[in-house]
Amino acid sequence: MVIMTTVEPENLEDPSRVLQDTSSLWPMRTVAALLGVKRTIVKIEGTNRHDLNGKFAHVQAYDPVKGRYSAILLDNTEDEIIYLPPTSIKQINILDATWFAISYAWQAQSLDKLYIILIVLLAISWRKQDIIIHRMSEIVTVTVLLLGVSFIGRFLLSEYNLVKEKAESMVGTRNPISTVEMIEYRVEHYFSTSQWAKVALLLTFTFILISMGAVALAFCGDDSISGAVWLAWTFVADPGTHADAPEGFLVRFVSFSITVGGMLIFALMIGIISDYIGNKIDELKKGKSRVIESDHSVMLGWTDKSIAIIQQISLANESEGGGTIVVLADAPKEDLEEHLASAMSQERGSALELMGTNVVFRSGNPLEESELQRVSVLTARSVIVLSPESLSPDEADANQVRQVMALKALDGVNGNECPPVVVEVQDVDNSELFTLVAPDFAEVIVAHDLIGRFMLECARYPGLACVLESMMGFEGSEFYFEEWPELKGKSFLDITCRFDDAVPIGIKSNSGKVFINPKNDHIIQEGDKILVLAEDNDTYEVNDGSYETNKKIESPPAAEDAKQVEKIMFLGWRRDMADLITQLDGYVAKGSELWLFNTVPVEERNELLKDQGHKSELKLDNLLVYNVVGNPLIRRDLSRIVSVDHDGETVSLDEVDSILILADSVSIENGATVMSCDSRSLSTLLIIQDIQKRLYDEKKEALGSSTSIKPVSPITEILDSRTRSLLDVVSCGSAYVMSNQIISSVIAQVSEDRDINAVLRELLTAEGSETYIRSVSKFVDLKKEDKMSFWDIALKARQHREVAIGYKPAGLGFREASLLIINPPDKSLDRQWAPGDEIITFALD
Repeated sequence: MVIMTTVEPENLEDPSRVLQDTSSLWPMRTVAALLGVKRTIVKIEGTNRHDLNGKFAHVQAYDPVKGRYSAILLDNTEDEIIYLPPTSIKQINILDATWFAISYAWQAQSLDKLYIILIVLLAISWRKQDIIIHRMSEIVTVTVLLLGVSFIGRFLLSEYNLVKEKAESMVGTRNPISTVEMIEYRVEHYFSTSQWAKVALLLTFTFILISMGAVALAFCGDDSISGAVWLAWTFVADPGTHADAPEGFLVRFVSFSITVGGMLIFALMIGIISDYIGNKIDELKKGKSRVIESDHSVMLGWTDKSIAIIQQISLANESEGGGTIVVLADAPKEDLEEHLASAMSQERGSALELMGTNVVFRSGNPLEESELQRVSVLTARSVIVLSPESLSPDEADANQVRQVMALKALDGVNGNECPPVVVEVQDVDNSELFTLVAPDFAEVIVAHDLIGRFMLECARYPGLACVLESMMGFEGSEFYFEEWPELKGKSFLDITCRFDDAVPIGIKSNSGKVFINPKNDHIIQEGDKILVLAEDNDTYEVNDGSYETNKKIESPPAAEDAKQVEKIMFLGWRRDMADLITQLDGYVAKGSELWLFNTVPVEERNELLKDQGHKSELKLDNLLVYNVVGNPLIRRDLSRIVSVDHDGETVSLDEVDSILILADSVSIENGATVMSCDSRSLSTLLIIQDIQKRLYDEKKEALGSSTSIKPVSPITEILDSRTRSLLDVVSCGSAYVMSNQIISSVIAQVSEDRDINAVLRELLTAEGSETYIRSVSKFVDLKKEDKMSFWDIALKARQHREVAIGYKPAGLGFREASLLIINPPDKSLDRQWAPGDEIITFALD
């Protein structure tokens, strides 16, 4: 260890006395105590040996015989003693002391001895005749500078040793690297692994510039360390400040250099801030931030049904002033927002209307629990899980099982229960998987199965599509459960006329079981809820019961409606065709015929119906299946329909009772879009209508108008809601089924109340109550009476154990009578009933 001091020539005779004298001053006494050094440092100049001039040495002793001082060079590792005349020893000034401190620290390769720099700074302050203990600002300034230099120096020294070590380890290899390349690699490492690397670099450059500038200003001017630091900061922060620098070339040069460095630092700072703000905006655009919401609806995934679901939930939220829908999908947030904006910018009537509902998009993988927590799924009102369309049915359903398990894993986290979950499934055979992994946790909606049942009912009863579609969405009247204590002890017949703005259709018992169209004597118990069809959950209430329900109401005797043998034709192929045929077999009379017209070869059909061996042969009790191979887009194939079995039996389009045009799954599997599938369906519809018209005209001409019967209108499955406006062009009327729209409406309704799933399941199956369109003559003898209220019709319907939910006047189509077919107004007022009026009911058969 060494100590730097100023050596006066008259004191060189006794170096020990030099230490003693200098140690009498309190700063040197402190330093001596810290270092334990008893040597004096001097600078050599003016000797004949030029290799010694400018070097530092510490004096050992004075030889009076030789008249010289014995000394050892500081950079001499062998401790070789040299002898110096008194004239070659120079007094150390501040610059010498600073240079020595830096040289010593570098040679030692250790920054633990930075108190050497402290001594230099103390010496500078001593030179300015400021006692540090009386200048707290000096202490604070020096402390901050020391901490900064220590931290930066340690980091740079560790990085230097690491770079040097790695560079040396690569020497002699086939791919040696230079030190510069290694430094670039380390810089890249920090910039790619730390988001604060740019900020740290900026602060480091700023600190170094201010520190070096302050030291230079202190040397060149009359400022103390704290004053020089503040002056250097003003030069960095305000480029115009250097114009007021003191006179003197050296001071102004230093001021100018600091100012130029400050301009570069502020340019770097602006670039870093700009990058940071840009990155934050990009993160927001990508949907990576957390959603802070509660009582909102969460939709996991994005499909063709998403827009329709958003529309239905917006309708449900309208009465509450709007709500929030959060969509989490594995797609870019910008693309999702573009889809939403496109749907909202369509023509009036088909445009998406949010009605105060806010839609928030987030991009991420819904299968990850962290992503689910990011959209606040535990504080949501409901969760909708959409089936991915890009996967095969089995793979998609497996994906849905994992999704439900991920949601189940969050159930109970932080004391929060997972909200009701609605899962869309593609294959009915996979629905049992969700009961195995999470019983009573999620409501399963099998899209294909539901649409299949829906289309079967619509095909057999023209006009039923409008009725069912009205019940499925939130645009008209929908299903609601509510407990009414004032109706406790009443029978279901007694409450038939107790709601002015709703139609009671069933009861949910306090045990959770739902009864649709119960018996008249079914008594409402405490805790039971009444199932009604109403416009909204706050638009109806119980009336005073003044309408007389026990008055004598006669109804024509019930006639046995024997099932008639039917001929039904399916054009196109569905993946769940086997389930569709099985459902149809439960509806029709024995001996009915089903004609399958599509492009799939018969041998392949049999394999598809057995699901490649996973299902058994179809066992049909009532249906006879006729297979026809043809293309529904080719007029020739539709003009002459010949079965490939049953001895080549034929049928014409005017002879069938129901025609169902299916969205062909074969085309979809081959890459067809929903719009192209709709185009195929519309083309098929036009060809069929033209052929039917020609056949009708021919029979009318041959047999006369009295015996000719107009052929049935085909029921067309439509996938894209934008196709609806084209249906009026082809005079389709009400003979179409918006399959995606219906599924979306069902999903939205079940998400609001999971018990609705049980209601729809019963209404769309052959078991239990179904929807029927009855002639008014079934309930009213128009020859005896033709003026009564809708409630009178409803009471007459109860005598047949049917629930009347609405009616259609004879002169109106179903779409024109949309306000009457479900939950009509003015139920207590009498109206004139006429032949052709129809009553819509729920009945067992």
